[in-house]
Amino acid sequence: MDLRLAIEPTDILTVFLRDGEAQATVSVHPPAAGATSLGRALQTAMGEGHGECFWPAATGGIYWWIFSRTHETLEVTALWTRGGVAIWEHVFRATDAATWVHDRLRAEIARLGLSSGG
Repeated sequence: MDLRLAIEPTDILTVFLRDGEAQATVSVHPPAAGATSLGRALQTAMGEGHGECFWPAATGGIYWWIFSRTHETLEVTALWTRGGVAIWEHVFRATDAATWVHDRLRAEIARLGLSSGG
């Protein structure tokens, strides 16, 4: 899995995800709050096996991040909905080494100078 973060000129945090042919971008405003909630959800998954957070999508709707750790692997899932009674739509799902995802996200958050909350 590849995971990169960027802050767009409009003060939006964008996460770029790729796993083989599957790729997605997930965006939120403001960047610091998004990085903090994502970092906390991942830290919870690293310690307890499951962590999640919700992001108001920069372009409308809501993203749901889910991190599920099983032994040394971590499944990363991102879903999206318009809200209300809408169904959650699959955005991205991949599994990789838990420590790799953890270290990569922390490094990206630090590179951008954002607080990770964990």
